[in-house]
Amino acid sequence: MESDRRQHPRLPVEVAVELFREGRPARRVQTRDLSGNGVLLLVAGEDAPVMGERIQVRVEGALGDGEAPPLVHGRVVRVGDREVAVAFIDE
Repeated sequence: MESDRRQHPRLPVEVAVELFREGRPARRVQTRDLSGNGVLLLVAGEDAPVMGERIQVRVEGALGDGEAPPLVHGRVVRVGDREVAVAFIDE
């Protein structure tokens, strides 16, 4: 049996987020799953982030208390067919 050595369990979460990349306009993408240390983004098209690229993501809309959601920094750790895995980093 294969062991999953993840530090944080993945949760299936599908929400719209804004994807920010240096030198490019923000774009709307969907999440597929989320964990305490990263997120899997569904990214269609040829302009997908590349391995090692630093990006920022923010949930679209306001939080439950009306506040703007935080801008979260990350690094692309895996690129697949229409999916990009991002590990959260401290900035």
